[in-house]
Amino acid sequence: MINFPSTDRDVEEALRFLSKNMPDAERLEKPTLLHSVRVGVYLYNHGYERSIVLAGLLHDLIEDSTVTAKEIANDFGNDVADLVKANTKNENLPKENRYEELLQRCVQDGEQASIVKAADIIDNLITYRKINSEEGINNMLQFGTILLKLKPKDYTDKIFEELDSVMNKTTI
Repeated sequence: MINFPSTDRDVEEALRFLSKNMPDAERLEKPTLLHSVRVGVYLYNHGYERSIVLAGLLHDLIEDSTVTAKEIANDFGNDVADLVKANTKNENLPKENRYEELLQRCVQDGEQASIVKAADIIDNLITYRKINSEEGINNMLQFGTILLKLKPKDYTDKIFEELDSVMNKTTI
């Protein structure tokens, strides 16, 4: 039997959990299952640690399903649940304040939470460019700009350069 790295097994379990709990795309504004997979795979392929990769896969689950942070913590650990919570919109806030508060929370919660959010914005921006959604593109450019302005100078991960680069591209 092949001895796969434990992260691979954890990623597979997170994918099963995600696909079991994510609502049908028809009930959401966009197909979020595929988006969540792309975010997680991006982080996996770029060599991020287990908690960041799993949080990337699960980052939309709390706001798009009935899954709770406690369930994520029970299955994947508090570190993953904390990153997912940091990347979850506060639905109690007025819509116009949700994203800025979310971005501030990601930065306050640490570089790992901000890395997951950067990967999320990168994937959304690429997707919105592919489907020519001017509103989606403008929102992601705004969110990316805010994230890059808010992040402390000691957040030096390469993903922030990638985000800046993707934001400045005029084509996909």
